[in-house]
Amino acid sequence: YRLYQNYPNPFNPSTTIGYKLKERGYVKLYVYDVKGELVSVLVNQTQEAGYYEVEFSDERQGARGKTLTQRLASGVYFYQIHIISENNIPVFSDIKKMVYIK
Repeated sequence: YRLYQNYPNPFNPSTTIGYKLKERGYVKLYVYDVKGELVSVLVNQTQEAGYYEVEFSDERQGARGKTLTQRLASGVYFYQIHIISENNIPVFSDIKKMVYIK
């Protein structure tokens, strides 16, 4: 299992976060601000073994497909991954830092 550093970093308006699964598992990938408040849920589902990338940006899809602007403040953000095995056992967790510049 591995959580990769986002690129580009610093970023504006978007960045890519990569991660790797050794085996099938339930993946949770969250973004938090420096106060520890949840900014975005990027992944929350079961995935097969392999390499994955997800984009984080100001534009997110909201209800009924409308684009929402988060209006992020410039600064440091953290992204955290949790991977849970099919036996419901936590097998991997990591956190990394990224910087958003307007």
